[in-house]
Amino acid sequence: MNAAELVLLLVLVTDPFGNLPLVLSALGRLDAAAYRRAVLRESLFAFGVLLLFGWGGAGLLQVFGIGQAALYIGGGVILFLLSLRMIYGGPQGAFDEGYAADPLLVPIAVPAIAGPAAVATVMLLRTQQQVPLWHLAAALLCTLLVTLATFLAGRQIAAWLGPRGINALEKLTGLLLNLIAVNMMLEGIRRF
Repeated sequence: MNAAELVLLLVLVTDPFGNLPLVLSALGRLDAAAYRRAVLRESLFAFGVLLLFGWGGAGLLQVFGIGQAALYIGGGVILFLLSLRMIYGGPQGAFDEGYAADPLLVPIAVPAIAGPAAVATVMLLRTQQQVPLWHLAAALLCTLLVTLATFLAGRQIAAWLGPRGINALEKLTGLLLNLIAVNMMLEGIRRF
């Protein structure tokens, strides 16, 4: 697998464009400087998690006896619950008032960016495709740059779409996340 294919695969599984409504919803109340810091922090956390799993994830899962089926089902359940809150909202929308002040690690870094599909992908790239760790790290760095560019431009995209457009995009993303979550759970059951 060449470098461009590796970066494209990682961009697809981390899905920065699909995660944009989630990021805007979670960080919507922050001022511009705090938004930039939070986006950078969450992106770095996500790619640190992915690099960590690329380095030793397969061994860690073996130590705890966790199979890929459990990884898919557990991640699917989390995404399913999150997607329902995005679709139907609630008194506070998808995020509680206190948590929306500045969420840390969950739900943006994990499971949105570094979700079960991305974690499984980096582990498979290392174990089955024999991708060297430094190649994986370079591809993750390129993916991080794409993610940051997308998230940093997120507020301009939101201004262009307007509140109704963002609301519709969030509901559509919630529906897509719901379908992805169900598919992940079914894939976990199939693997089991």
